[in-house]
Amino acid sequence: MDIENKSATAIADSPTTPRARAIAIALLLAGAVCAGMGQTIVFSVLPPLARDIGLSNFQVGLIFMISAMCWVFLGPRWGRRSDRQGRKSFILIGLFGFAISMLLFGASVRLGLAGALSGLPLYVLMVLTRSFYGVFGSAGPPAAQAYIADRTSITDRTAGISSFAAAFGLGAMIGPAFGAAASVIGPVAPFFAMAALAAIMGGAVFLFLPERSRPAQREARRDVKLTDPRLRPILIFGLIFGVVNAIPIQTVGFYFIDGLGFTTDQAPQYVGIGLTGSAMASLFAQLVVVQRFRIEPRLLMRMAPVLLALGHALIWLSSDFGPVVFGMVLGGFGAGLAFPGFNAAASLAVNADEQGGAIGLSGSAGASGFIVSPIIAFGLYAMAPEAPYIFSTLLALFLLGFAWRSRAIGNAGPSRMTDALEEEKPASAPYQ
Repeated sequence: MDIENKSATAIADSPTTPRARAIAIALLLAGAVCAGMGQTIVFSVLPPLARDIGLSNFQVGLIFMISAMCWVFLGPRWGRRSDRQGRKSFILIGLFGFAISMLLFGASVRLGLAGALSGLPLYVLMVLTRSFYGVFGSAGPPAAQAYIADRTSITDRTAGISSFAAAFGLGAMIGPAFGAAASVIGPVAPFFAMAALAAIMGGAVFLFLPERSRPAQREARRDVKLTDPRLRPILIFGLIFGVVNAIPIQTVGFYFIDGLGFTTDQAPQYVGIGLTGSAMASLFAQLVVVQRFRIEPRLLMRMAPVLLALGHALIWLSSDFGPVVFGMVLGGFGAGLAFPGFNAAASLAVNADEQGGAIGLSGSAGASGFIVSPIIAFGLYAMAPEAPYIFSTLLALFLLGFAWRSRAIGNAGPSRMTDALEEEKPASAPYQ
């Protein structure tokens, strides 16, 4: 059977009813909400707990950095495998990997708080259990976003991917409040609650996510690689943005203690307010600005650094709670524009059968910030609590210049990419 007939068969066998597609997208977005909740719970709850069990700021940053390294190196591999083997199995690996990691990480923190384990053994256990998320949790987002990209047209691609980012942002907004409520039960209860929620979502995806066919295999497959000239400027943007975005996420829990004067008991609640405000701004950007106005990726990538620079500058220029939170809100709004911008640009730059690999690479570029930023941020933090934000402000301004000078970013829009994609038609049908 030739490729055209294989493609036609794949499409004919797939669930194409609006209800089936709505269920599929709803499940993926619910999973993204769950992942966003887990992320902000860790960043808001862990810093004060780490102080209680005797970990330094840098040790906490190193936990995140090692997990991010696993994500960066394995995310593109999971994405490329989903191009060949189907999306659903890798979405499940991501959700259950996330659930197991949260369960084990919470258990390790509990051992430390109880005094049952301390010192190097405790720290190694925390690193390993968090890294489990980087190894297996990284399988989910590339496959889920590629699943969405498979089912959206070029003109709707940015809005489709933005919906996934918005769902993650909604989870990030809910996360601190969920964590605060769960903390009433116990200091590590938020980790166990998130593990249970992720496992429930994994079960729902297993039972209800439709995927009945794979795309036909090409005789000679070209995997998307890091050196792909179509993606290189977009990945550079994602890496720089990732550093800018990661610096406040990783240091703000300590900054509220050392820079604003809150106690370790007060900090989680006030950090939660800031993170919730930032997540709400990000959600507004993705659900209202991107979805309603259909802004092209190139404009999103040029608007975001301005807001990031303004927000981070406001954080280091003020030592009062209100202005600092407003700075976090501005930064969150900028991040809400940047995420769908460079992820959609990567998706639009490649063919239909390369979506998983491209989105895996763009996601890894953003996650790379969590590898680089601890070394920079906590080194600068040791000099002065506001120093990391001065650096991130300057880096955001550099990113703005890069976005305006890059020709590839200037061409990152459906209207400019359609002709290029038409020159190289995909040899296989998208996943259904």
